Amino acid sequence: MGEFGLIERIRRMFDEPSPSVILGIGDDAAVCRYQPGRVMLLTTDALVEGVHFHRQYTPAKSLGWKALAINISDIAAMGGVPRYALVTLALPDTWTVEDVESLYEGIDQCALAYGCPLVGGDTVQSPDGCMLSVTVLGDADERKVVTRSGAREGDLICMTGEMGGARVGLEVLESGADKKRFRHSVGRFLEPKPRLWEAKRLVEGMGVSSMIDISDGLTSEIGHLCRQSGLGCLIQEEKVPVSREAVRWSEARGEALTPYILESGEEYELLFTVSKRQFEGWQEKGLDRNLELTVVGVMMAKSRGMLVQRRGKTYPLSMKGWDHFGR
Repeated sequence: MGEFGLIERIRRMFDEPSPSVILGIGDDAAVCRYQPGRVMLLTTDALVEGVHFHRQYTPAKSLGWKALAINISDIAAMGGVPRYALVTLALPDTWTVEDVESLYEGIDQCALAYGCPLVGGDTVQSPDGCMLSVTVLGDADERKVVTRSGAREGDLICMTGEMGGARVGLEVLESGADKKRFRHSVGRFLEPKPRLWEAKRLVEGMGVSSMIDISDGLTSEIGHLCRQSGLGCLIQEEKVPVSREAVRWSEARGEALTPYILESGEEYELLFTVSKRQFEGWQEKGLDRNLELTVVGVMMAKSRGMLVQRRGKTYPLSMKGWDHFGR
């Protein structure tokens, strides 16, 4: 059934949450009411050695940064502010004290950069490989929480930043290619920068209707927005910004650029929808200054399906992206 089918099956087991739970399983973070007008956001992610990272090319310090950053990205995608972090670390006997200190140094640097201090956690032994799980608690104005299900027909599909860099970074590291020639992409993969500031601007200034961070690939994430909003979409591939290093890397390898545009995971850019009127009004006021925003498509009626336009022709959008249990 794949990762997302399994998540949906688990979600149905807990379909009667507490009255204080506004949104449970199935979005970037859970949303719980804890005081009038404010909601608590809770998210967690695990990184497993041999699945999410490999020690031969992942410095412990970078691993620490990334483990916290990807959770902060989830909070950003909900329109919230990260407040506190908890870390569970399962360690094999191959790790040294210096390795552990370096990992927590990376966590601390990310915590300081985004105002999300580490306040506790757990450390246990692992018989084989390292596992690092981070939980972040955040909060938000209840009226401004953004979910995956708020998109409307005719909304523009927009994104921050560009695509392809993280995939190039991973492939460079795995292949042993010259990291200096693709420094930006390697850094993007090892130490992603969550779009927390951008999310705040988008939520407060534009009033986005739905949002998600791009952790599993653009097509996978737009699929989530479509399914949970009950809509279809049209993505214009040529409008999706792609990193220069991705272009250079794909050309050097004689590979198509499309997978780097549509399927690159761990980018941690924001993919969001907004009405055309609100987007144009935002631009007219000059509020998009200092923000890298691109319109890449439009939300359509569900009956029209999920489509991608490439070189003037339209094709069904293939939902390719990272799936832990995919075949």
